[in-house]
Amino acid sequence: MAADAKPGRPVRTPTVLQLEATECGAASLAMVLAAHGRWVPLDELRVACGVSRDGSKAGNIVRAARRYGMEAKGFRLDPAELKSLPMPAILFVNLNHFLVLEGFRKGRVHLNDPAAGRRVLTEEEFDRIYSGIALTFVPTAAFERGGARPGLIDRLLARLEGARVSVLLVILAGLGLVVPGFVVPGFSRIFVDQYLIERQEDWVIPLLLTMAAAAMVQGGLLWLRQAVLQRLKTRIAIREASGFVQRMLRLPIGFFAQRYAGAIGGRTDLAPALAQHAAGALTVLVIEALSLLFFAAVMLAYSPLLTAVTVACAAGNIALFLLMRRRQEEWQRKATQDQVKLTGKTMQGLQMIESLKANGTDGPFFEGWSGLHALVETQHQRIARGEAVFALVPEAVSHLATVAVLVAGGMEVMAGSLTIGMLVAFQSLQGAFNAPVQSLMQAGVALQGARGTLDQFDDVAAHAIAGEFARDEERAGGDRGAPVGATGLVRRLSGRTAVRGLAFGYNPLEAPLVQDFELGFEPGTRVALVGASGSGKSTIGRMVAGLFDPWAGEILFDERPPAGIARDVLRNSLAVVDQDIVLFEGTVRDNITLWDDTMPEARVVRAARDAMIHDTILARTGGYDSHVEEGGRNFSGGERQRIEIARALVTDPSLLILDEATSALDPLVEKAIMDNLRRRGCTCLIIAHRLSTIRDCDEIVVMDRGRIVQRGTHEAMAAADGPYRRLVEA
Repeated sequence: MAADAKPGRPVRTPTVLQLEATECGAASLAMVLAAHGRWVPLDELRVACGVSRDGSKAGNIVRAARRYGMEAKGFRLDPAELKSLPMPAILFVNLNHFLVLEGFRKGRVHLNDPAAGRRVLTEEEFDRIYSGIALTFVPTAAFERGGARPGLIDRLLARLEGARVSVLLVILAGLGLVVPGFVVPGFSRIFVDQYLIERQEDWVIPLLLTMAAAAMVQGGLLWLRQAVLQRLKTRIAIREASGFVQRMLRLPIGFFAQRYAGAIGGRTDLAPALAQHAAGALTVLVIEALSLLFFAAVMLAYSPLLTAVTVACAAGNIALFLLMRRRQEEWQRKATQDQVKLTGKTMQGLQMIESLKANGTDGPFFEGWSGLHALVETQHQRIARGEAVFALVPEAVSHLATVAVLVAGGMEVMAGSLTIGMLVAFQSLQGAFNAPVQSLMQAGVALQGARGTLDQFDDVAAHAIAGEFARDEERAGGDRGAPVGATGLVRRLSGRTAVRGLAFGYNPLEAPLVQDFELGFEPGTRVALVGASGSGKSTIGRMVAGLFDPWAGEILFDERPPAGIARDVLRNSLAVVDQDIVLFEGTVRDNITLWDDTMPEARVVRAARDAMIHDTILARTGGYDSHVEEGGRNFSGGERQRIEIARALVTDPSLLILDEATSALDPLVEKAIMDNLRRRGCTCLIIAHRLSTIRDCDEIVVMDRGRIVQRGTHEAMAAADGPYRRLVEA
């Protein structure tokens, strides 16, 4: 075990690949714990290590390891001093990344990188990346071995739930193909012994007819197997992709804060590959394993000696596969993750194409993209070389087995223990036996990429859903309940809100960014949050909207916590317009209603009027059915912002959170919208820097570093010396 290794001597650790750049520290700790016999899910270690949007700190990794019973220490060491450390250790490299040091051997440094897998560097290469910080881990008496690496087969079998009939049909059709494989060698024996040698010509016609019938049966079974298998794979791919997206939409916003949107979206493209692994490779394993046993039993009836030779060669092939499997699996997992990152990078470039061209940064973007693309292609080449070995070596071993069977079989024929027809039949059986061996190894190669694909999907499936969805499931006894759509029939809150003793941060191992925050407003009032950038204004807005759960304190709507309010009531009472304007390709109506066909036309028009965009929409060809290009490129910045406001107003919310929602509007349009909101009687929490946006609010709250430093009306605070006056005069 790792605990028994001498200082500096390499210790092989399991590879745990990070899914995002910020979790390298958590993934490295997962590898160290697993090397000592403790398997901890990466999702759990993200929390334990305090992984945030800024990553994790070395001190947090040390504290997390201590909670698992490790004696963890941090050192600032020169490269030569690392050889005296207990292995494995965690190192900080390139001033931005954690990885595992497995040890030193013959002038080489053995690393296990959560971003790239296992690597071996020269000491000179290692010196160039090492940043001087090392973390060591030694189990104490409190350390407990336990847990288990998620089983690949179990995870794939879970994807076959509800498809037992299809799977059974595929397996039965595959096993049915064994019968022709047994009959044809028997026919070959009869043809050689009875017809060619003994000249029994009356056997020929029945023999040929029977062989033709066997071929037709074989063709029919092959068609049935492929047809059912294709339907099964399509069904699994659709179910996995839709289930992935549905689950993703129910996750808390913190999940997305630590991940690239493009990379998450790219995972849906892996659904067909996952279906192939579950339905294709897994059923092949079952069919071919049973076929092997059947053909081995038949061969044994012909000749134990020749059977032993054939089985020994097959065992050699399988042993070779097992030796190479681990490295090939690591390459496959890394290739899958790099491909997802490349897809995300491509989508990111397309989304910001105007900024790239305007700033002349298309060159640097292409350099980053091409570097990632080269990395993906390099991984594919490494995998292809490994697969070539898998293909060529078994072929060579099979040829040797054929020669060995001919030699040994010829000796048995000359000894009289085997007829020529039996030898010919055995060769046919040998081919039928080797075919499942080849299929098993090909399925094994295919399954090596399954773990990386499963990791991408299970990252979403294993993450806890947002509290509002969990509460609704508890009320419904686990059922998700009816979908929200008929917004006009749903009861609303009044807009009365109380925020008491709120505390929140993005890293649970550090001090909260927002502390002791108190706020309250009555229905129809307007409250503004102001302060320097980074003071916590937007964070407060997101917590009131229910996008983040506070660490401490409570938020009450109509004197009830969110847990006591049904999700559809809460969501149809709150609306948010933030700084990021998102318009999608479709119609203006769809962009306002978000595809809710039940939304009354009058509600849509009223929302557009109050957002001061109605006349602009009618002036376009098609009106509310006019086309919106991706990102709203065919609208001005102010028009896009007003469509976003109309989207928030169409549900007739009682509490509206505006986060720099009018920054692109001229003062007259902004004032008209604010007057419309006041006539609606909508409670507003306004986050803004512009004086014209906030001066008429019933209360203005000044924030600094997550705390309230001043509050009051514009007139009162502008007249007094304080933070608000300095903001106004700045």
